[in-house]
Amino acid sequence: MHRVLFVDDDVASHLLFKQFLKKLPEVACVSNGEEGLQLLKERDDFKVIISDYDMPLMNGIEFLSKAKEVRPEVVRILLSGRADLQVAVEAVNECDVFRLLTKPCSAKVLKIALRDAFEHHRVITSEKELMNKTVRSVIHLVSDVTSLLKPERYTRTARILPLVKSLCQKFSEADRWSTEVAAVLSVVGFVFLPDPLMAKVEDGAVLSGSDYKTYLQHTRYSSKLISGIPRFENVATILSLQEANCVQDQRDGGFSGDEVPLGARILKVVSDYDRLSLGGRPKGEVLSMLKRRADRYDQNVLNGLIDILGDDATYYLREVYPLGLERGMILAQDVFGDIKGQRVKFLAKGQKLSDAMIDYIYKNSESIMDITQKIVIRENLVTETAVDGGDLM
Repeated sequence: MHRVLFVDDDVASHLLFKQFLKKLPEVACVSNGEEGLQLLKERDDFKVIISDYDMPLMNGIEFLSKAKEVRPEVVRILLSGRADLQVAVEAVNECDVFRLLTKPCSAKVLKIALRDAFEHHRVITSEKELMNKTVRSVIHLVSDVTSLLKPERYTRTARILPLVKSLCQKFSEADRWSTEVAAVLSVVGFVFLPDPLMAKVEDGAVLSGSDYKTYLQHTRYSSKLISGIPRFENVATILSLQEANCVQDQRDGGFSGDEVPLGARILKVVSDYDRLSLGGRPKGEVLSMLKRRADRYDQNVLNGLIDILGDDATYYLREVYPLGLERGMILAQDVFGDIKGQRVKFLAKGQKLSDAMIDYIYKNSESIMDITQKIVIRENLVTETAVDGGDLM
């Protein structure tokens, strides 16, 4: 159905426009750009927008530029009573208009422009639908082949994709489509890595030396395979840089943050978090390990991941013997002891240990508790930027 949105602050033009196009099933007329944008947000059935140039508050070029962001597939036509070169240049460069018409515009010229606009919309939407079907087929094909060859490695996609999607929503400037597709296809490179190495990865081992260098080859394998697919250029770039270190001064051959696509920075943070989590480490411990390596990650992305994972990711748990307790530690469990034959809670979960408490435990531990039983404590996520050394993971 041919649906047209007409935007003009002159109400008389609305009547004339509808008279010109009375055979069209539906024509919506509004008086300013704000109303037009609101209608575009509410409805997705418009095929063509026709806007006057000379309007108060928001001129036609400003409106069509914003309309392009809201509904990029809708064909845009600009009407202008000022047929000067500057308006034409702005119309093409800023809002990619399909046609620029001068006012007053005859019914014949308007109908021809609309006929061509409808055909242009049909072509671009058909191409888009075909492209989407092709892309989905390619992704499914690659994913299916990978799952058949190495089913144990394909589970990685199910783990990382939700986090990648959440971070793309959090950072709206990211190329969401390319980043999510890269997350799905990143598993391809792991198919070519040696099984003994992948066994270490799947156990959550920290890789170093030659193992880490071999592991990095997965980026080359995946990006090389994907780069041959038309319109996957951004995906291939993200895959090739998904292990790139984000540094401030390009030390050790790293990249400055703005040289690495945001999608690659997101994929690196999520991938390393996932890999280190495979060994059964708590969320907080894994994030603490990542925080210690501030020269490798986009800290905004890492902090975004911490926000997404929630409060339980701001600390991690570890066990210590009673005589190993220290001031400042926070208990992650209630501590009970045997006092005069009765089981008594003398330290509560969430309590921060003071010097007085530590002295009491040291003096009375053997008489009131089993010093061979470890106590679970909670340690806050490390925020210092100390670097551990080594090749990392």
